[in-house]
Parts: sequence; C-alpha cells; structure tokens
Amino acid sequence: MDSTLKVANLETKICNIEFPNPIWTAAGPTSANAEMLRQAAACGAGGLVTKTISVQPARVPIPNIYSPFSGSLLNAELWSEIHYRDFIDKELPQIKSLGLPVIASVGYSPDDLKILGQALEKSGLVDAIEFSIHYIGKDAENLKRTAIAIKDQVSVPVFAKLSPSISDLKSAIQAIDDIVDGYVAINSVGPALDFNVETLQPYLGSEDGRGWLSGRSILPIGLHFVASIYSLAQKPVIGVGGISSVLDVVKYLMAGASAVQICSLAILKGQQVYGELAQQLSEWMEEHGYPNIESLKGAFHRQQARKLYVLKEGAQLYPSIQIEQCNFCDRCVRSCLHHAIRFEEQKFLVDRSRCVSCGLCISLCPKSALTLEELS
Repeated sequence: MDSTLKVANLETKICNIEFPNPIWTAAGPTSANAEMLRQAAACGAGGLVTKTISVQPARVPIPNIYSPFSGSLLNAELWSEIHYRDFIDKELPQIKSLGLPVIASVGYSPDDLKILGQALEKSGLVDAIEFSIHYIGKDAENLKRTAIAIKDQVSVPVFAKLSPSISDLKSAIQAIDDIVDGYVAINSVGPALDFNVETLQPYLGSEDGRGWLSGRSILPIGLHFVASIYSLAQKPVIGVGGISSVLDVVKYLMAGASAVQICSLAILKGQQVYGELAQQLSEWMEEHGYPNIESLKGAFHRQQARKLYVLKEGAQLYPSIQIEQCNFCDRCVRSCLHHAIRFEEQKFLVDRSRCVSCGLCISLCPKSALTLEELS
C-alpha cells in the first residue's frame, strides 16, 4: 500500500446505499428507540440499525444484562417490547429524520416477516432490512422460507443476520444466497449461563436463568463467520460481535466485512464509541496506507501463502526474544506448561527438548518481545 497517503476515505456504498462511515449501531439495547438512535447519530455512527421488532412485543425478563467478565455481556433482553405498529408509526419517522441510512431489524417466523415486511414497505421509512434467525430453526429449508417471506414483501435490500449456532454454513448460504442481498454475522452466542455460588441464583431473570453471550469473548467466532461468508458468497457481509478496539474493526474489514455493527461496547463505554472508532479507523488507515474501505476489505484473503509447520516433523518454530524490549515479568515462564522457558541472569533460555512450539508465550508477552523463529 502507499505509505505516503494522507487522508483515508471512510465513506462506503453497500447495495447502493451510501454510508458516511462503516461504524453502525447493532440491533440491541442501544438502538431501542428514536432517542437512543439520535444519540448514536450525534456520536458519529455511520448507519442506524434498529432493535429487532416482531409481531408480538417481547415480554422482557428483569434483570436482563450481566457482565460475567471484563468486556463481555450475558443478556436475556430478547427483542423490542414496543408493539411493531407503534415502532413504525412513532419511532421510525423520528429515526429517518436523523439523516443516516436506516436498517430495520425484524424477526422471526415467516408469518411474522410477511406482516412486518408489508408494514415497513408501506411506511417507506427504511433503507434496508435485516432479518434475524436467532429464535428459529436453522435448517436450510426453513432459512429459505424465512428469507423469501421478507424479500417478497419489500423493495429495499434484505440482509440475513446469521447465528453462530448454524452448523453447516455453506448449506445455509446456498439456501438463501439467491434471495438475500447481503449478510450480517454474527448474533450473540448461546444459550449461556452464570450464577451466584452463594445464593445459587442465576444473574439473569429469564425463566431458566440463561441468556446470550456477546462482547469481547466472541470476536474470533465472528471473524470466522465473516471470513467464511466472504469466501462463500459474492455479496456484502456486515461484521458484528466482540469489537472492543479499532484493531477489531480493522480485522473485520480485512476478513471481508463491508461495515461493522457495535452493541456491547456502546453499552459498556457509551455511545461516543461510534465516532471514536471512526476517527481511530481513519487514523489507522492513513498510517498504514489504505485510501478507502474497499482497499482494506478482504485484505486477509490476499495474504501470501504461509509455510505450514508440524510438531516434530522437519523445521520447527521456537520462541526468540528481543531482549531490549523485555521487562522480565516472567509471564512466559509461568505460562509454559512444559517448563521449557527460563531466565538466567537476564538471559532468555529455551529448552528445545521440552518446547512444543504452542505459541502461547508469544501472545501473552505484554511488550511484544517474543516471536517464533524457524530452526532446522
């Protein structure tokens, strides 16, 4: 890429819809109504995805959001508790007036989607529709029926939001690729459970105490789905799940996403994260010579062929250190299950007869002082 580039263009066009930047809201608590989305727009979001509406308003249990560990959430919040007619008649006009593309999230059954599609089409207030498969059967035939149910009712682009519980992604894509205009991946992961060991009570108020996991912990799953969909389909895919920094945004775009959606991070840190991430993305792209989103999209798939290594066969990889970067914290020593690493008088020593080249020490080094190097 051109390292002399000075200005990165964050504008992107997806299904002929123009977005000022690729950082959007996601269906969830931070997009529950017009006021929430007004805040998101004011804070720099590039696209407005609404909370999922369905024909029957959700009966939302309380409490419904819990943070089991830093950067991640369990939720049992379900879909919108607002009646779909009230949402379309009262909330959508206000959301549309904000001047950003509006993507309505809808669910769940084919019958629901027919009703919702007709109402949204008649309103003329949305630029695209995202349908969630979160609570329906994931077999290919049912996915196809669901996609047709919404697509037949509307003239705007339709995106299928895929759940990580899909066991055969290739078959799912084949079933709906001729119907939908694009994909969103992924929804939250679950069901998932956490509870208090003293009271034996779950932290969530759902009937069985279970909910859905989102946030930092699901990032690698989301990246896998986006990269796979990018390879399987010639249609745009929107990445969502686990973003906590600008580098996560970069990873999604490099994996093949045309844009990303943010929910958990906005819950944990506030709506200003949309604009902050957009600004940081612009700066990162300028520093790394990417002129626009299109140049960044799919970069992971353009990597040079990698040499593959197998334990105890041929050339091996062993940890090597840039000693001037090391702070001698001993994390590599403590984390080595095979006791292959030690320091003697601030000299880094690796017992190759014990090392299995797992690479864990590399990822744990807080100073990025360790790398894996090939030795015959």
